[in-house]
Amino acid sequence: MSKLDDILKDSFHENGTILILRDKYIGIRGCMELAKKESLKTVKQLVLPGNQIFDEGLEALTESPYLGNLELLNANQNEIDDGAIAIANTENLPKLKDLSMFGNVIGDKGAKAFADSIQSKKYIKLDLYKNQYTREGYKALTESENLKNCEELEVYRE
Repeated sequence: MSKLDDILKDSFHENGTILILRDKYIGIRGCMELAKKESLKTVKQLVLPGNQIFDEGLEALTESPYLGNLELLNANQNEIDDGAIAIANTENLPKLKDLSMFGNVIGDKGAKAFADSIQSKKYIKLDLYKNQYTREGYKALTESENLKNCEELEVYRE
């Protein structure tokens, strides 16, 4: 049994629809392993702030064949930058409506990816508060046609 399997044992809730991995420090490798777990098929909410997954970990999640039912992803405080581009453009998470990426290092490229992506039209909540984009990224997000129906768009920089 891997370290991740050990962590997962006690992390599934609500009949496997919620997976809480807050501050488990699974890292990039652990996130890549997680993305390959068939047990993710029932997960609707994935909570993994503070895990140091970086861009590569988030990209692995966007490519997972098992997250088609995911509705909420909390990837706060994971040092994510350009990985935001992958999640903004993925078609592998068709039910994702609530995305929180608070306190990462997303720059203008990531902000523009969300602003320009047709996938952004599905978001009810998008939290990009406390990231590294400039006024240019802020403007792209707040003026985006793709995000105009987002009920909670958190984009403050400070």
